[in-house]
Amino acid sequence: MTDATHRVAVCGLWHLGSTAAAGLLTHGRAVVAYEPQEHCGRRAAATPPTGEPGVGEVLRRGLREGRLRVADALAEWARNALCVLAYDSAVDADGGVDDARLAQAVAAFARHAPAGATLAVLSQVPAHTQCAWRRTLLAHRPDVNLVHIPENLRLGRAMDDFVAPARLVVGAEERCTAERTARSLFPRATPAYVTLTEAELVKHATNAYLGMCVSFGNELGWLAAHLGADPQVVARLLKADPRVADAAPLLPGAAFSGATLRRDLVALSRIGAKWGRPEFFDTVLTVNDRHAAFPLDLLGAELGNLKDRRIALAGLTYKAGHATLRDSLPLRLVRTLLTDGAEVVAYDPVAEDLPDDVGARRAATLADAVPAPNACLVAAALPELDGADWAGLRPAARLVVDGCGALDPAALSAAGWRCLGLHPRWQEVTGAHAAP
Repeated sequence: MTDATHRVAVCGLWHLGSTAAAGLLTHGRAVVAYEPQEHCGRRAAATPPTGEPGVGEVLRRGLREGRLRVADALAEWARNALCVLAYDSAVDADGGVDDARLAQAVAAFARHAPAGATLAVLSQVPAHTQCAWRRTLLAHRPDVNLVHIPENLRLGRAMDDFVAPARLVVGAEERCTAERTARSLFPRATPAYVTLTEAELVKHATNAYLGMCVSFGNELGWLAAHLGADPQVVARLLKADPRVADAAPLLPGAAFSGATLRRDLVALSRIGAKWGRPEFFDTVLTVNDRHAAFPLDLLGAELGNLKDRRIALAGLTYKAGHATLRDSLPLRLVRTLLTDGAEVVAYDPVAEDLPDDVGARRAATLADAVPAPNACLVAAALPELDGADWAGLRPAARLVVDGCGALDPAALSAAGWRCLGLHPRWQEVTGAHAAP
């Protein structure tokens, strides 16, 4: 199936684009992929940069079989009947979308697309962006179509989410275009057809809701720990109420990081500012930013000045098991510790190399990281922590700060460690007292 009828062109080969290309190959489509970044291109197709499970094998097989081809130019991508825009949208300093590549791809599509071609946008864009794009396209190319399909790919499960999405929203102004595109890209799904702006808002709303849940769970956990209650128990019983979604991320732990949730909260805040309602979304962002530092607050309360303190840090990526350090909260914690004068030894068996400006040492194993530190900080829920021999680890100080809810405080206590985090025993360090 290599003729133009079965070919899809995908622009972008980072997480979203590489997953889309692999998913389309799984559906039996031939794929032309384009990626402008110098570190990507054919190499990214052979070895996707995020290490998403299942993606690399499919792409490499596609290259061997000739069903996946890497284009050399954006114009080559645009000369196809079905073009997918799948950049992971870059953000500005506040976390809002700021990515010139998006407009460049749309302009290339307008110049080079064949008559009747469709541009399917999976990239994250602020609401009303595609209405403006549609006006531009119609002014120059009334013979082409525009569709928006908001993606919700979870790290670690992205292939499953793409190949058989639990929810598929397809935005377009013409129902026939939306149906044809959905059949081509997602043949196993039952879509909901909406307008372009409705599709954009669904994307914003989904991630803003998830960010709100994370922040709510963390704030509730903070209060519960200070009152002497177990935050995990409170959260589990909250989710037992049938009015509360069982899958909602309400368990207390780390602040959310990565660009995804922040990007959509910022988008809704900026839209809200135009209509006098930004406060709710701003508050979620403020609460999350404050919570991000709580592991360092615990370290400071216990150790005082962190200058010259030795800290072993477990977990470098914002989601354990993935290589990318992009928008990683643990990496931000490392930078802050180094700025405060601490010495940091980091352990993460999967994470990519640290940036050149981060002067932390990497350890090959958890045991190598903890022989001499004043404290161990768990910043991401590494699977390797579950099988760690905590009783056999004998650092200078058996103090561990759980910054992400990854550890069992009772088990750590039985192994001879003091475990600090969002649980009732935190009172012993912070001086908080349970209410009478």
